[in-house]
Amino acid sequence: MRLRPVDQAGFTLLEIMVVVMLMGLLTAVLVSQGNWTSDDRQLEEEAARLEDTLALLNERSRFSGQLLALRLQTTGWTPLAYDRIEGDFLPVDDTALKAHRLPPSLELVWELDDLGEDQARLSDVAETLVQDDVMAGTGEGLLDGEEGDESDQDDEVFPQVFFFPSGEVSPLTVTLRAYDDVEAEQRLRVSALGQFSDPDAENDEESEP
Repeated sequence: MRLRPVDQAGFTLLEIMVVVMLMGLLTAVLVSQGNWTSDDRQLEEEAARLEDTLALLNERSRFSGQLLALRLQTTGWTPLAYDRIEGDFLPVDDTALKAHRLPPSLELVWELDDLGEDQARLSDVAETLVQDDVMAGTGEGLLDGEEGDESDQDDEVFPQVFFFPSGEVSPLTVTLRAYDDVEAEQRLRVSALGQFSDPDAENDEESEP
């Protein structure tokens, strides 16, 4: 009795190629979703870190009676304290307020809020204080426009944000955003009284009827 051969089913080349393509697409989706999650988490963490730094500088200035400042850069920020002996802003000697550098995928941009005479007064008070100390010979700090080593001038950019013992703060809006996604960003507004708010939430409320 002759046995009938059993039919053997197999995958064609076309079916194998389709499976490989589907696996590649799935991998690409998972990788891109993982990157988005990582950037989003980094944005939240860095925004919280910056808000904590601003709040701590404001609190420290009010309780210590010292003029404090924050030097902003696209790559991070540096907390500073004004030293009357040196006649200059120096890094804060505190691990909680040390200079911070952002991850390579993020950048920081800022805009000083235009509040008319109040904004000009805060900046003028800080610059006048430094200038008076330097002219009185109490320090050797350099102001913008004075002669000095070019590399030193790049490193010693005058701070943009000031914290006064009276509780006043240079009002500004800061934005943390990802280089590879212009829509991924975290914004924070600081009032002249050191109060924090979300400018995007305020704009949404204003647009509602």
